[in-house]
Order: sequence, then structure tokens, then C-alpha cells
Amino acid sequence: MRLITIPLIILIILLLFAVFTPVLLLQATESIIPANILPADMRVKTAEVLADVSSILGRYDTCIDLYSYLISQNPESGYYYGKKAEYLQKTGKQEELVRVLDSAIARSPDNADYLLRKARITRALHKMSDSNASYERIDQLSPQNSVDFAYSGDAALDRSMYLQAFDRYSESLSVDPSDALTWEKRGDVIFALLTIPTAGLQADESLRSRDLYSEGITSYENAMRLNPSRYQEIKMKLDKRSDIYVPKSIAQLHSRYTQYRYLG
Repeated sequence: MRLITIPLIILIILLLFAVFTPVLLLQATESIIPANILPADMRVKTAEVLADVSSILGRYDTCIDLYSYLISQNPESGYYYGKKAEYLQKTGKQEELVRVLDSAIARSPDNADYLLRKARITRALHKMSDSNASYERIDQLSPQNSVDFAYSGDAALDRSMYLQAFDRYSESLSVDPSDALTWEKRGDVIFALLTIPTAGLQADESLRSRDLYSEGITSYENAMRLNPSRYQEIKMKLDKRSDIYVPKSIAQLHSRYTQYRYLG
């Protein structure tokens, strides 16, 4: 009985260390367990798993500590800085978050995700020059995949640049039509173009006359089909987009407002 109890107690102690002080546990293994038994890459994988477990448990400060440890093991990894920034944001540590995002961007200067996060957090901190610089950097990037196009669309939408957001979301979906959130955002942008008179002022003639209303409805329907968990929320948006009140095209919207002298 005692032979069974001792290993069980040791296992429980190790589990407690893994949950509450995982970095100390990892550091202890460096000196206790030889590298040929527990190689550095296995220790890194263990730290990543512990970070995932801590995240599930809502222990975000522990996640920060674990990603700090992972950064110490891989100081040139922009990914680990990005993950640390994610948990700093969850804990509201905004000033440190900006510094960590700067470190992530220094290692991955073309990562639109990091740039967009910095643009948004610095705007929230009223550091407008930093925010604008990050948004401008995103505009200068050449998107390489559907995710990059979507981030570029988000950056445009943040600044109410609806035509650019429409183009970017459309490009993203042409590459990967399975992203429900991008379909929903595209629908949002389309109906902004059909309800805000100034949103589509710079549209070319082909876009001005295009039946965006039908495309907006289709975008929402695709979003509901691909992500049924948001069915009710998107259905509420659809219910507000009656074709009785919403024009079919940007040209029709401008015609209405010109007729009633709202555009001057």
C-alpha cells in the first residue's frame, strides 16, 4: 500500500507544480534532468502544452510567465512574443503589451496580426501617431493569403475606409470562401456602403451601379451557413435590411439623397 501511495503523492505534487508554478518546474528540470533524457525541444513543447492548459483554466498570468520562459529559450521567435501579448491584453497590461508587440513586430515585421493589434491598442491609449503608423504599415503590405487580406480589411474598416475594406474582404474570400467571420464582415461593409452616403463616394462607375444589396444578403447567408452558432445575431442584421428601405446600389443611394438634397 505504501509503495503505491508514495508515487501517487509525488505525481500529485508534480501536477500542483505544473498548474500553479509551471515555470519553476521547467527550470528545475533543466538542472535535475539531463539534456539527453529531456532535450530542450521537448521542454519547449511541454511549456507550450502547459500554456494551453493554463489558458483553459483561465490562469492568464501563468500563461504570460510561460511565454516569457519560452522567449528566454527562443529569443528570436516572434510567435512567442505574439502569444505573450495576447495574454497581456487579456489581463489589461496595456503598456507592457505595446512593448511586447514591438518585440514581435521587430522579429516579424510583415505580420499584419501584430501590426493590427498594435494599431488598435495604441489608438485605445490615445497614441494616435503610433496607431496611424501601424495602420499605414498594414496598407503597405502585400497580402499573401486569405488571412492577410482579412487583416487588411479589418484595418481599413477600423478607419471607416469602406471601399478598401470591401475590396480586401472580397479578395480574402476569393482565396478562402470558408471563413464565416469574413463573410459577415463583408456583409457589414456592404450595408455600410448602402446606408452611409459618404462611404462610397470614391467608388468607380461599375461598383456604383453593382447590385450590392443581393451580395450583402448572400454574404450574411454564407456566414450563417458556415457558423450556425451566430445564426440569431446575423438573422437580426438581415431582418433590418429590408429591400423596401435599403437601396440596391451605391448609385441608387446617392440618387435618393441627391433628390432630397441631403448631399447638397
